[in-house]
Amino acid sequence: VRGGLLEQIPVGDGANFWASSGRTMPEVMRRCLLLAGSLLILCVPEAGAVDRSKFRTCQQGSFCRRYKTWIARPERAKPVWSVLPETRSSLSDGGFSFKVKHANEAEPHLMLKLNTYASGMVRVRLNEIDPLHTRHEIPAGDVVTDPPPATAQASIEDVPLRSIFTFKTSAGAEVKAALQHSPLALEVSVDGHVLQRLNARNLLNFERYRKSKERLPPDASSAAAADANAVLLDAAAHPHNLDVEGLWEEPFGGHTDQKPRGPASLGMDVTFEGDVPSLFGLPEHATKASLPFYEEPYRFFNLDVFEYEIDEPMALYGAVPLIWAIHRLPGAKSVASGFLWINPSETFVKLERDAAVTGPAHAWWTSESGVLDAVVLVGPGPPQVSRQFHDLTGTAPMPGLWALGKHQCRWNYMTDKDVAAVDSSYDKYDIPYDTVWLDIEHTDGKAYFSWNSASFPEPKKMIDSISAKRRMFVNVVDPHIKKEDKFHVYKEVKEKGLFVKKVTYKQMDDPSDAKPADWVETAKISDPEATQPEAWNAEEDGAWIAPQIDNPAYKGVWKPRKIQDPTPELTDFEGWCWPGTSLYPDFTDPKMREYWGSQFALDKYTGTNADTYIWNDMNEPSVFNGPEVTMPRDAVHGYGNVEHRDVHNMYGYYVHRASFEGLQKRVPGDRPFVLTRSFFIGSHKYSAIWTGDNYAQWSHLKASIAMVGALTLGGQSLVGADIGGFFKHPDTEMTVRWYQLAVLMYPFLRNHAHLETPRREPYVFDEATMLRIKASLQLRYKMLPLWYTIFHDYTTTGAPVVRPLFWDFLGDLGTHDHEEAVESQLMLGEGGVGYGVG
Repeated sequence: VRGGLLEQIPVGDGANFWASSGRTMPEVMRRCLLLAGSLLILCVPEAGAVDRSKFRTCQQGSFCRRYKTWIARPERAKPVWSVLPETRSSLSDGGFSFKVKHANEAEPHLMLKLNTYASGMVRVRLNEIDPLHTRHEIPAGDVVTDPPPATAQASIEDVPLRSIFTFKTSAGAEVKAALQHSPLALEVSVDGHVLQRLNARNLLNFERYRKSKERLPPDASSAAAADANAVLLDAAAHPHNLDVEGLWEEPFGGHTDQKPRGPASLGMDVTFEGDVPSLFGLPEHATKASLPFYEEPYRFFNLDVFEYEIDEPMALYGAVPLIWAIHRLPGAKSVASGFLWINPSETFVKLERDAAVTGPAHAWWTSESGVLDAVVLVGPGPPQVSRQFHDLTGTAPMPGLWALGKHQCRWNYMTDKDVAAVDSSYDKYDIPYDTVWLDIEHTDGKAYFSWNSASFPEPKKMIDSISAKRRMFVNVVDPHIKKEDKFHVYKEVKEKGLFVKKVTYKQMDDPSDAKPADWVETAKISDPEATQPEAWNAEEDGAWIAPQIDNPAYKGVWKPRKIQDPTPELTDFEGWCWPGTSLYPDFTDPKMREYWGSQFALDKYTGTNADTYIWNDMNEPSVFNGPEVTMPRDAVHGYGNVEHRDVHNMYGYYVHRASFEGLQKRVPGDRPFVLTRSFFIGSHKYSAIWTGDNYAQWSHLKASIAMVGALTLGGQSLVGADIGGFFKHPDTEMTVRWYQLAVLMYPFLRNHAHLETPRREPYVFDEATMLRIKASLQLRYKMLPLWYTIFHDYTTTGAPVVRPLFWDFLGDLGTHDHEEAVESQLMLGEGGVGYGVG
């Protein structure tokens, strides 16, 4: 790292761990770092085996494809949506609202809300006024705290074409949020320096709901009546090579997504001003820490991705759509800011630069549905950005000290004797550990909250024996519920009507489509030109009747147009997961979360005790036979009659929140522990997170540094990766190196392995390897007081427990973009940093 920022401390095996020379380091840290082993990273790309055909790209998703066409339209600079400054009104939450009018509509149909928060945030929301269908908004308190953060007392200056909101942050920075009226745009500056511009490139899109199969929304401008196809309205209605595929139904991978409400996507661009050397964040993606500017946009759509690849913008298990930007300003000053996009539907983010390698950076965002809700975190330092994020979303609880120790897991320990052998072997070799885990095989046929009585005949006795050593136990409890009447959870959730619903859509006649008065249904008429033959004898031939001819005015039998029945048939959605046929609770419903949490009570979850904690896996949710291995977007959550597309990225969040809150009630005053694979903004309040099903490969080992760092920048500090990789089997060198990295860089320290891999508990290796692993774990336990202290700082100030170097040393340019500093190192608190070399 340039500039003499760090002092190298040599350690064993030729590797380097580093310690800060610019601050006072606790003596325990200095000694611990001297004990650390090495980390060898081989930067050789290794191919994964992800089946890309299962997962769609931006071009394969209709709303993202539409958006790309929309932002490439001719005359893009022309105003489309404009703020009406005369409509400004004060809101009860301390913010302001403005009506927003489209250039080709007679009346304003959107409402903009702008809030300024004292810690240093500017929040912008955009929603429909009186929509045809209610657009989903995340309930208060689920992501943004309720009540929201303290409001900044902003002064307002109305100048030509702009309304300028000026306020001081609680840290003393002066913020100006200049709302441009036409086209709608927002410029945010801090202490006189412009940091972010929203809609600076006029890429805003907001698709209002339409009636079934209609091109334009209701009450669009009467000017559109002459030729609706010529009207430029939004990405779903314009005259420039409009792509109409996927507006009302969309096939992919053998499934067809029904869209009775039609297109509803939204999007916007953000420009990070100044000389921006790097952007960070956007968890969860298996990319470098300094986010690459891929041709394919980053995707947020929580999925069960089998054998994920490295250096890809593909979606993984969780979503925190937060970008950190470093801005190098004139005068050798550097500042940081953040941009948060709060939307739980499928989202794509495209990073772009102008022709120059340096200078501003751009991002455009587009989401399938919901409302536009974006927050600028003004910093101007990294500690302020982190504090602002936690001021907005809430602080994390303090974990138990044991949760920071060693966790031993695999798929699966098959019997109670197996568990006892693992526990006693750790004792035999005097290797420290705190927690033993059980995966899905401990259950009765994958029915969670149950036990396999043949393999675990006395689970309470087994767990009590672990507790007697002051150790903890973690059971997996996944959210897919086995369809079996003997299983009480299935029966009770079904009786309560709390499963997610499958919709069987039916067509019906549109009652508003009346037959026109001039509609002619008579197919044949008498030939008006025919005359009675002269030889016709009425007495002998009967009355003469003119021959019938086709009626030229005939329009056919009147049939009103067909529309979706507004009351379609709803049945419980069924999919396949580990138990076979499974049903999925609607965790968006507080009643379901209350019921789920109650099942952890000691008198209900038999075989457990107060030292038993919970692992929520497969909660994206994973549906083996579903589109993209997940739940269909057109499934319906009965709570609020919300389509799954609107809440998909929050499903896992609601699962682990329900588990956490249940454990809170189980033992009042306890510090619950829940591990989740799927997550969203705010998951830090309820769970630990791991990076999913990684590989025993050097590339995955190195990638874990960036992935852990991105998660902690996203507010999630109790995080880690499976030590040694989940898939395949590491050799002894890789195993040792991975442990040596993990004890200093993974706040959550667990090794886990696939069912088909050899056993890899520390004591199964040869003695030399076992002793090196043991030394690493002993180092971790010597450092636990330090880890615990750093976690206290995190829970009170939001400072990430481990973090990229720029967070502490923003003034050193090397921490912005130097390959080694950015991709191979993480700070541990403010006192030390792990550095992997190879």
